[in-house]
Amino acid sequence: MHKIFRKALDDAAGVAESIIVVMTDIRDFSRFSEGCDSVEVAMFIRRVYIRLIEDYFPFASFYKSTGDGLLLVVPIVGENITEVSRKVVDICIKCHSEFGSICNDDHMINFKVPEKIGIGVARGNACCLVSGDMVIDYSGRWLNLAARLTDLARPSGIVIDGRFNIGLLTEEQRALFKEEDVYLKGIAADKPVKIFYTPEFTSITQYNRQPIEPKRRREEKHVVPYRNLLKLRDQVSIHMYPLEGIPADPDDIEVRSEHFAILKGTVDRKYVRCSIIECFEYRLEGNTPGIFVDLQEVCKILEQEQVGKNMNVTFFINYVER
Repeated sequence: MHKIFRKALDDAAGVAESIIVVMTDIRDFSRFSEGCDSVEVAMFIRRVYIRLIEDYFPFASFYKSTGDGLLLVVPIVGENITEVSRKVVDICIKCHSEFGSICNDDHMINFKVPEKIGIGVARGNACCLVSGDMVIDYSGRWLNLAARLTDLARPSGIVIDGRFNIGLLTEEQRALFKEEDVYLKGIAADKPVKIFYTPEFTSITQYNRQPIEPKRRREEKHVVPYRNLLKLRDQVSIHMYPLEGIPADPDDIEVRSEHFAILKGTVDRKYVRCSIIECFEYRLEGNTPGIFVDLQEVCKILEQEQVGKNMNVTFFINYVER
């Protein structure tokens, strides 16, 4: 397979194409795969892929495994947008409804399998990478959006992008969906987008109902003469550097030391030597958050780097602020 793929790349070219993207995700697949034999996992995912391709979306032009689901692309040609839109949504509804029994007629699967699926649907133009008659891949924001919408469809259900134009659907189809404005990480973090989702099966979290704040990394620094650090080491083994903010995740704190490089026994101020410090722990001293550094280990690191006693050492503490 990889040889065919590699050969096709030689003549590959990108073309714009109007498509409907359907992203499916098997719920609880990770937990299922951890508790089952790998052969059983393979049997199940094979069965799901075959059913999705042959019984539900045989009219799709492109299929791609996502590990715990399937990406499908349906092309929109000419004036068939209403017909195709209704057909895609109808099949999504059918697939979601029947997924719990998708393996019932497979006698090889005599073990418990996931019974829920999440589906995201988006429509727009995408870049299609083609080589002759072979479609290699699709890329573009609508595929990313479909993936985000699929993640919203929890514990199961169908989520459709608001720009899909739900007015193209039948009255019966529209009745299954509810309109909502949501925020999506990496796509609509500070300005909401409209979606339509199946309220009977899908619960939109509060996280997606409010602007998503990016992680705010903060970096604090402490400049210490190496001479003073050595004196302090002789008095105490652990030293606290207080923090101005409160880390959101203590396991995500990074500490490093920097000082001018020593080249041939002399200080070269054109270069800075940096070392990652791992001999520390975070905790509160009273109500003050701080980093408690093992001075013995830190001085040992600096000694190996031949830091001069009259040089300054700068400690940088980097963390995501709560």
